[in-house]
Amino acid sequence: MRRVWSSVLSVFLLVFLLGAPAQARTVSTGKVAATGASHPAMQQADGAPYDADNPPDRLRVLVALGPSTYFLKDGRPHGLEFALLQGFESELNRRRTKGRPPIRLQFIPVDAGELIPALREGRGDIAAGMLPYSDSLKSLIRPTEPYAQDQWCLVSHRDNPLTFDQLGQKALTLNSASYGRRLLAIEGKEVALDEPPQGSNAEMLLRDMNQNPALQSLSSRWVYRLWSATYPSLKLSECLNNTVSLVWGVDQDNVALADDLNRYLGSKNRVTMEKAIELTRRFLISGAQIERSDKISSMDKLAIFAPIFQAAAAANNLDWLLLAAIGQKESKLTPMIRKNGPTGVMQVNPSTARAMGIRDPHGNEGNISAAALYLNYLRKMYSREGISEDNQLYFMIAAYNAGEGRLQQLRRKAKAQGLNPNIWPGHVEQIALQSVGRNMVDYVSTVNRLYLAYQATEKARNKQLDSK
Repeated sequence: MRRVWSSVLSVFLLVFLLGAPAQARTVSTGKVAATGASHPAMQQADGAPYDADNPPDRLRVLVALGPSTYFLKDGRPHGLEFALLQGFESELNRRRTKGRPPIRLQFIPVDAGELIPALREGRGDIAAGMLPYSDSLKSLIRPTEPYAQDQWCLVSHRDNPLTFDQLGQKALTLNSASYGRRLLAIEGKEVALDEPPQGSNAEMLLRDMNQNPALQSLSSRWVYRLWSATYPSLKLSECLNNTVSLVWGVDQDNVALADDLNRYLGSKNRVTMEKAIELTRRFLISGAQIERSDKISSMDKLAIFAPIFQAAAAANNLDWLLLAAIGQKESKLTPMIRKNGPTGVMQVNPSTARAMGIRDPHGNEGNISAAALYLNYLRKMYSREGISEDNQLYFMIAAYNAGEGRLQQLRRKAKAQGLNPNIWPGHVEQIALQSVGRNMVDYVSTVNRLYLAYQATEKARNKQLDSK
């Protein structure tokens, strides 16, 4: 039971409360939506090779989940890699044909060690995680031109500034996965190394050094600059000689996408690392640990609702993290009770609850159960229609937002216009944008983003617990 609750808390601590709740809406059958048992990787609409003159509506970015690279705060994505690649998304949309849905980068957070394997397995189109260029990297993927040059430097407390010659018997504290270890070996620096506590990351080491003058470490110059205002007692001193080129990666055969990224990096519209730091710094999460939050009430909320989410999901063969993501979007996990219209944590219409056999739509258990029952109903319906699992999830979320009947109308309209009524990205989505507006499209995108982040954090947390 302790493991379940610990995992529950860690998931919510990454994704804090989302903005305002979704507006009340009427669903054709009075029902509400849910999602599938696991989140598929977002696929391009047609699987065709990348065409710079006609980019796909979706590009999947495998991004390293971390306090500097990519994180969610108040339900919104931030991080250096997010800021850098938002410029690429904007560049793609500047040359987009008017009337077409906007191109969106779908960020899929993964552990940093999974970036390259996931890209090679085809689970994403771009790998982003402050990747250092090397010949060995080039043998695995196609790297872009560098988007920044980095250095690794000694960092210590201001009361104890150091150079490599002054280290003496003092040890550097470095994570086992730190790229600084490789650079030390390349430059022949013989330095004693200590391992930090298990589960630590580079940003947490900066936090610890800010409080403890006896500690010293190596840090990326960019990461240090990002956190320097948060940890003002730190001092950057001597740097290693070798500079490190930071790159993105694509599949080795995806020359066109690499060329398009390189054109962006060479353009005046590119987001520089300095700008990315400026955009990210004010959203940094205190403690340099994405699972942590000072908002105890936020932790309590998911701890309260998690057992209900889990029970309702298990009864309907759903992923409880999907229910949590929808509840987050709908109400910030704060039940809003209405006698008429959407109500409760999942904002279910009372008529929906009755159609699902739930008498009390206002109580938490009945409200969440009604949502889970309806999502299961939608999934079965779309499965019978031969819709792929990927698109079942899209349609379930879309129907949850706009109504089952409205979605059917959009699908019929898509078919009439020569689009595929069984595919959301670039097909039914395009009709939704024209007929309903951006809110519906953004709703589907936001819930998917939250769901992906929940799953990534849960996986990372379970991996950490298994290692103990």
